[in-house]
Amino acid sequence: LALVTPCGELVTAEPTPAPFPDLTGRWAMIQVMPALATLPILGEVEVTTTVTSLVDVEQDGASLTLCGAYCSSNVEMTPPLVAMRIPEAFLALLRPAPRAASLEARDGVWQFVQPPVTEVRGAVLANPETDSLPTHAADARVIDQDGDGHPGLTVSVSVAGLVSGDTYVVERLRFSLCGRVTAPDTIIGSIDWQSEQRIVAATDALLLLSYAYRPDRDSTRHLFLMRRTGADGTCARARELLAELLQAAGS
Repeated sequence: LALVTPCGELVTAEPTPAPFPDLTGRWAMIQVMPALATLPILGEVEVTTTVTSLVDVEQDGASLTLCGAYCSSNVEMTPPLVAMRIPEAFLALLRPAPRAASLEARDGVWQFVQPPVTEVRGAVLANPETDSLPTHAADARVIDQDGDGHPGLTVSVSVAGLVSGDTYVVERLRFSLCGRVTAPDTIIGSIDWQSEQRIVAATDALLLLSYAYRPDRDSTRHLFLMRRTGADGTCARARELLAELLQAAGS
């Protein structure tokens, strides 16, 4: 029997190994999303976004439910022409909707599979998957999601030491996950993602300039990593695990 999995691979179904690994509990999750951006005047740069979160996993056999809370989102550029900062206080308030995942047997190991999900920030869309993002602050769909008195999500930006200020953005992230359960407390795999962002207002007109943004074509660089933290796991612990998890992915 052949089937197409949520990871887009054609595999042959095989007897399910027993028992299911027990993934119940709290995990630290790291998502690494490299991209290329073409900036006005400055040209092409590499952009790597690393997102740290805590995820509580509930399990019923092969079915999983993930409830997450974001800890940090760091953006690094090469060359370092632009610096961006998303306040961690805002990220701590984000509560993404629970998402479904599953365990699948492949090549004698357990695979963790999360089908695509979509998150919209800074706006409320009737159809989050397909509606176009707002392009200006007067659009009624734009909300002050971080509660700072400004539209959308506030992102502080500094460009090559020439101009700095705040941009107010709305964004949409689509992502799916596929990884191996390499140990009872570790999952390592890949993230397939797309991101859209619109600047609806800014403190400086130069920061309103749009730019092209696309995921890096090298799929091996798009990583997600999970490590069980225990019930008392915190964002501080998740950040401590970042270097360890990235090292594990490269080994």
